[in-house]
Amino acid sequence: MAGKDRLLAARRIGVFGGTFDPVHHGHLVCAEQIREEVGLDIVMFVPCNRQPHKPRYVPAPAVDRLAMLRAATRKHPAFVVSDIETRRGGTSFSSDTILELRSLLGPGPELWLMLGMDAFLDLEKWKNPEVLIRECRFAVATRPGFDKAGRAGGAPARALRRRCRFVGITALDISSRSIRGRVARGKSIRFLVPEAVEAHIRRKGLYS
Repeated sequence: MAGKDRLLAARRIGVFGGTFDPVHHGHLVCAEQIREEVGLDIVMFVPCNRQPHKPRYVPAPAVDRLAMLRAATRKHPAFVVSDIETRRGGTSFSSDTILELRSLLGPGPELWLMLGMDAFLDLEKWKNPEVLIRECRFAVATRPGFDKAGRAGGAPARALRRRCRFVGITALDISSRSIRGRVARGKSIRFLVPEAVEAHIRRKGLYS
């Protein structure tokens, strides 16, 4: 794993999963504000191979999504990019990734799974949520209008909330889907993604 020595030396590591198809400024703002609020030493961006909740959705090739993430995060000393899920292949499950990271890094680093509120409220439905609750703490990005308790009223959710930190972040109304749509329609994506990401999309003809 690239940067393993850095990870082993870290006290708190944020694990930020997603498709990142493409990464945009909303992702980066979320990562930075959670990093600052929770006191993370490193934020690890982990692009998935295939999403379990969207089995029919085929993202851009992993090599391109990884390249865009690396271009977007290169200048941030606390941001790293991992190919742990794309290298593993198949459907990506957070519990598998966390167990693999724990095996690689040992018990030392504190792993913080970074989630949006929607994902947090559905976490009981994920594969092996008990693994995540045992191995991780949770940094949950909140937006105005979301109740922190929400629908999460069951016993697993109560156990989960004890291991959570809720972080209010600056809400940017940007989505990867809307960016892909704009590219497909020949519209500008300037200021929605980092310049290096836009350049990669244009150079490789992605989403068009």
